[in-house]
Amino acid sequence: MRRIACLLAALVLLAGCGVTPTEVMDRGRPPVISYSPARVTVYLVRDGRLEPVQIPVISDSAKNIVTTLFRAGRQPPRPGLTSELNRFSHYDSKTTRYSDVSQRDDPAGDLGYRLNVVISGEGRLSRLGLAQITCTVRQNKQESIWSVEITRLFPGVPESLGEHNCFDFRDLAAEGVRLPP
Repeated sequence: MRRIACLLAALVLLAGCGVTPTEVMDRGRPPVISYSPARVTVYLVRDGRLEPVQIPVISDSAKNIVTTLFRAGRQPPRPGLTSELNRFSHYDSKTTRYSDVSQRDDPAGDLGYRLNVVISGEGRLSRLGLAQITCTVRQNKQESIWSVEITRLFPGVPESLGEHNCFDFRDLAAEGVRLPP
């Protein structure tokens, strides 16, 4: 019996699958998925003033937007643009719930979010650097992020750089630039 099974297996191997081989046929271009990357507005600095710049990103998540801002400052898309963030790195970003204290007893009260941006780097972050982060986040997440809290984590002792709205920095806008709230 075992001999017959081996003989049948050898016969199947020799016979093949019954499909005749053919030449390669060209059927046109292969299907390609194309997409338009999302674009976000980041605020860089020109002559000590905030200037908006459109940058493509993989996704428009808050974390990705902040990372894009730090990257754009190191390789500005246009001549003359700089960044106050070049000595710093984006370490992390977390979203937390934020609500107006005066509306805590009102279950229907507006509820928004605070983005906690954690950075690392030596020295103090200038007011213009705080404005870059805050206004970039607020520009791209106006509906959901109400304020931006910035913390320098290391080196040294962690330091809170406060909670901000872009309105706090309206005096830093370039001529003709309207900053988000």
